[in-house]
Amino acid sequence: MGSGGNGREGCKSGSAVRSCEDALSRLYDLLDGELDDVTGEQVVAHFEACRRCYPHLACERAFKTALKRTMEGRKAPPELRREVLSLLEGLADDD
Repeated sequence: MGSGGNGREGCKSGSAVRSCEDALSRLYDLLDGELDDVTGEQVVAHFEACRRCYPHLACERAFKTALKRTMEGRKAPPELRREVLSLLEGLADDD
């Protein structure tokens, strides 16, 4: 199983993020800036130290950057914007 049988082959992070599964489950929250500073730093520390997890972070960062680059200067069509705003207003009215 590698690395002492802990199921984290190639993982030598020693960070407060207890497992690769924990880090991977927080990947999108990290990339979207939805983690508090301490948790974000812990997740980043895990990814930077873990050979198994780091490729996931690198791939998702590259994908997000490429997606952002292709969408630069593009806006949703006015009718789509109106429809989304109308739906959001409807949800607010339900509260």
